[in-house]
Amino acid sequence: MRVNSNSSRALMLCGAMILAPAIAHAEVAATSEAASAVEDDTNREGSTIIVTAAATGVDIRDAPASVSVITREEIERQPVQSLGELLGRLPGVTGGISPTGAMSKITIRGLSDNYTLMLVNGRRIGNSRDIAYRPDLGRQNLNWISPDMIERIEVVRGPMSSIYGSDAMGGVINIITRKIAPNWRGSANASYTLQEQADRGDSYQVGGNVTGPITDSIGLTLGGTYARTDPDEVILAGNNGAAGVSSTNLTGGLNWRPAEGHDVSAEVTYGLEDPIAPTTRAANGNAQSAFGSNTERLGLRLGHEGDWGFASSRLDIYHNSYVNTDQADSGGTAEFKEFIIDGLINFEANLLVAHKLAVGGQYREEELTNTDTIGTIPIDYDGNVVDGATLTGHTAALFIEDQIGLVKELHLTLGGRLDSHHRYGENFSPRAYLVWHPIEQVTLRGGISRGFRAPSLKENSAGAATQSGGNGCRSLVGLGYTTGGCYMAGNPDLDPEESTNYEVGAQWDSDLLQLGATYFYTDFKNKIEYAPLGFFEGRWWTQMRNVQRARTQGLELTGQLRPAETITVRANATWMMEAKNLDTGANLITAPEWSVFGSIDWQPTERLGLFFSGQYTGKQLGGGTTLTNANTIFDLNAAYDVTDFLTLRAGVMNVFAEQITGTGGSGYYSPGRRFFAGVTTRF
Repeated sequence: MRVNSNSSRALMLCGAMILAPAIAHAEVAATSEAASAVEDDTNREGSTIIVTAAATGVDIRDAPASVSVITREEIERQPVQSLGELLGRLPGVTGGISPTGAMSKITIRGLSDNYTLMLVNGRRIGNSRDIAYRPDLGRQNLNWISPDMIERIEVVRGPMSSIYGSDAMGGVINIITRKIAPNWRGSANASYTLQEQADRGDSYQVGGNVTGPITDSIGLTLGGTYARTDPDEVILAGNNGAAGVSSTNLTGGLNWRPAEGHDVSAEVTYGLEDPIAPTTRAANGNAQSAFGSNTERLGLRLGHEGDWGFASSRLDIYHNSYVNTDQADSGGTAEFKEFIIDGLINFEANLLVAHKLAVGGQYREEELTNTDTIGTIPIDYDGNVVDGATLTGHTAALFIEDQIGLVKELHLTLGGRLDSHHRYGENFSPRAYLVWHPIEQVTLRGGISRGFRAPSLKENSAGAATQSGGNGCRSLVGLGYTTGGCYMAGNPDLDPEESTNYEVGAQWDSDLLQLGATYFYTDFKNKIEYAPLGFFEGRWWTQMRNVQRARTQGLELTGQLRPAETITVRANATWMMEAKNLDTGANLITAPEWSVFGSIDWQPTERLGLFFSGQYTGKQLGGGTTLTNANTIFDLNAAYDVTDFLTLRAGVMNVFAEQITGTGGSGYYSPGRRFFAGVTTRF
């Protein structure tokens, strides 16, 4: 394939930062349902047990999946108003490169954000998509945990339905929080980011956490963050400034150890996100709206983890809710609630070879109320009376996974999950993955897995009808539609979306150099989209249908070089070869063909650390139109430990003031040069 100039720039940056690719050894894996039970242990010398791509803890070199890790150090390095800024730097991941709109949302391997499952410690955090008038108008659910509480973030690239079920077709983002400490400790931080352009919005954040024992058997953790980004006051051609946002997140948890090997825990999380509209008006005089809705989140959890000698177990009961308070203020209701019971048992057996077995189950109830989009019509397209603005559903699931040690350096993971839904019935998601270390430094891996996404409550209800003023009605032209509005309705006869994913990879690990490459290929069917229905009950209708097939394939490159004890060079590159709707030929998402991230981490003294990074984003295409040109943005950060208890940070983001303004009404831009300063205290 011919390499164009954008591809050349990508390769040059990647090579300059390391000689080939990637964020060090972030090819990992781990547990889902055991996420909170596994400590940051080490297995092989210098390696880590992590938790997201298997049902029991696993060494990163034996991971049965492609996983990237964002460490606590990376989260603290510079202030980020959205975790999307960090996630967008990972191989196979795009997005997080704009403050608002579609390009602020994280997508994995060519599939849009609603195919990525969000977890905290292996547990679902719910979804706020359908409490907005349209799902694309809301923010992605990335930032409901205080950054002070985060230990690391693990991102699985590729389907993980064999463990997590629906919504994990594209991948999984799992936020791992810090453990309750055996001795009292805490930290507090504050930062301010100043825009060089006076008409761009500044941002600041303050936060802190404290954790420790109340008695010999009871521990406590408390944490919170307040962050605000002011809206822009600028009008540019095709871009009327970015909205701002303020957010508050609070977390409290208790842990009780009634007996050795048994822990009972309780947790409460609360979040409030308040978008702020730009303070100026567009050239046409229209006020610019905020991105998203004023949203309130509440999470409650009670759990038990036990070590029984012959096996370990985990049981969680939890509740998540999201409320659109903007609708409540105007007399309406928009709320999503879910109730979940999760259970998992882990044990080992020797049947000819070593087996690490996990058996788990889940029961989930969900409820959606939206007076703006559900029950707003008296009769649906089939003439049935529509009653009420509330939809409910439930799912039960069982899964099993076996990590088989065929020989010392050859591991096979087999697993599958059976989901039973009240409307779409049973769906089975199997997975098989092989990891082999032919020599100590080399890891070869590959596997096949099936993913699925069940229709949401709104998608599978004929009474969930959003009214369009005309833009959503264009597909009806061939049926006689000319002008006016139409209803965009759900469909109770939908089938789940399905995918089959193949991947192969190779990794070289040594103290000096780490290199990796992974090729992935995904076939996708039963894609759910609005399709023209016709004129029924005195109205024009489009309807959700399984109408499309798709295919994605690409290459992810990763690497790390340590030329000296105090210097670490990392880079990763993603070549998105294809992300196509096979029925229409259109791109699945707005994504670059090439994206590259590289960094140099230098510790010139024991207390001073310097970090220089560059991110290349290739040309962005949407609907056949170029939305942005290729661009490269560099950041420079410094951290100085004044004492063991006080750290000062400062830096410059977008050092060379690269200006990227979108075209075609995309509303996309990258902020210009910004300066930040921050302080962290530990006690």
